[in-house]
Amino acid sequence: MIKTKRKSFMAAMAFILVIALSITGCSSNNNNKAANTGGSKTETGATNNTPAAPADPNELEWKQDTSPFTFRQYFYGTWASNYLWKDQINMKQITDKTGVAIDRFLATGNDNDFLNTMIASNDLPDTLMLDWNHPQVTKLINNGMLYSLNELIDQYAPKLWDLIDPEIIKYHSVDGKLYYLPNNYETEERLTNGIPITGIRPWYVRKDIYKALGEPKIETEQQLEDFLVQAKAKYPELSPVGMESFDVSMWGFEGSLSMNYLIHSFSPTNMENRIKDDTQRVLYPMRDKNYIEAFRFVNNLQKKGLFDSQQLIAKQEQYDEKIYGANYIVTSAFMNGIYTQYNPKIESTLGADKTYVVLDGLKIGGQEPRYPASRLMGWQGFFITKNAKNPERIIKFLEYMWSDEGQLDFRYGVEGETYDMVDGLPKARAEVKDLELSDNNAWYSKYGYTASTLMWRSGKLWDAAEKRDFDEKQPEQAAAKELLKKYNFDSFSLGLENVEPEGSSPEGVINAKIKNLWNKTIPMLVLAGTDKEFDDIYSDFVKDMDKVGADKVEKVMYERHLADLEKKGIN
Repeated sequence: MIKTKRKSFMAAMAFILVIALSITGCSSNNNNKAANTGGSKTETGATNNTPAAPADPNELEWKQDTSPFTFRQYFYGTWASNYLWKDQINMKQITDKTGVAIDRFLATGNDNDFLNTMIASNDLPDTLMLDWNHPQVTKLINNGMLYSLNELIDQYAPKLWDLIDPEIIKYHSVDGKLYYLPNNYETEERLTNGIPITGIRPWYVRKDIYKALGEPKIETEQQLEDFLVQAKAKYPELSPVGMESFDVSMWGFEGSLSMNYLIHSFSPTNMENRIKDDTQRVLYPMRDKNYIEAFRFVNNLQKKGLFDSQQLIAKQEQYDEKIYGANYIVTSAFMNGIYTQYNPKIESTLGADKTYVVLDGLKIGGQEPRYPASRLMGWQGFFITKNAKNPERIIKFLEYMWSDEGQLDFRYGVEGETYDMVDGLPKARAEVKDLELSDNNAWYSKYGYTASTLMWRSGKLWDAAEKRDFDEKQPEQAAAKELLKKYNFDSFSLGLENVEPEGSSPEGVINAKIKNLWNKTIPMLVLAGTDKEFDDIYSDFVKDMDKVGADKVEKVMYERHLADLEKKGIN
């Protein structure tokens, strides 16, 4: 009974309160109608004081804050001047939309020394773009210098989880946590149906010289050497062979990326041969005699005056300058670099006849080469350091970068301004695409597309668009890729992507010593005066490698190989 009376009383008071508020509201509106700016105008001109609708629950979190914000980022790779944020169109477009700008910088001097100094002094910037399998990544994680993306995504950008391929989370997580997102990862579908991947640095020959010598067949190492001898005799002012810079710490055990073309020809099964299940070791590739034969070939070229030993200490900039001047008879470079950077410049300054055309793969001892083209692994990771001033804003920007919208912005810009949708696929406007293909550096400088966020990922929409445009606009490069595609194999199942030990571990220290030994040995092998001297130098290297503890590293590499297979779900 008491409860019933209380309910009746409360209902009556509520009714009186509603009436009172209504009268007050009417009086307020009548007294302040002329000055009222708090409401919105409807189509009839009446004032609408209805509160704003809540944010769309399906909207990504980055849209909640687009105020001005800048974060610093170190990019691992001194060559990447085109990736610096200046006043490029794409950088402005992204900042206008998101409010975010990236203060990206490169190392002064050697990348590894620069990175190690930042780690030792705890002077890391907000974010890093660093090879995800770099030996120092484990140290950064173990020393607590990085945020796990899990904690940031869960707290500030939970919808980002829906955008990340589960295979990336499965493979790239460390002890159940994801510390980076890898750019440039390849799905199995993209590897099969997209623009063909060229997993090596191909070799190229100057078109006019090749034609002048009768376009001879160059399919073996001997045919290549014979061609170089003839070309050198006819064009003594030119350097016969151009190779990219040598640095084991930067480019891996092959020393120079240009060596990939030779190594995977002389030793097409080198990767498989490294795995020794019977002794539970993953061997250093330098133990393979066929691998070493690739360096002997360069040594033979050097002895015959076909390889300039100055290239062993040359900087990348010096190499670039000589290619732009078409000063090599045969050279090596990233394929897209040849066809969108070097060749267009050569054609505009020296003539189309002096551009470079790709060589077919070399067949050594009757074997075809095999070029590894793995999927999923990616290139660099986007890391957020514990020094980040505003990790919330950065993880939300990563959500934008990884989204379909961010991918289209990063690759194409603004629809209706720099690209249009054609048959359901994005297509860059003619003036944008033409500049990309005719003067790649000028295209980067003006537009900055693909250089802004650097967070490439596979996606059916843009993968299909890029394949269409590639076939339509770049037939020469498409033909070159198709020529070499037959040598590709998916090395995913070998489990060799991330086997080197963590840098600060005992085995990591040994590995660094072996890399240093090998870095010093390569020039000695190339400059050896005789085959016996070459063999003695190599034999001494193997003894020194074993003396410092190579076997311990090889056992750890096997353990990491098994862990790699387990992450991939491969028995």
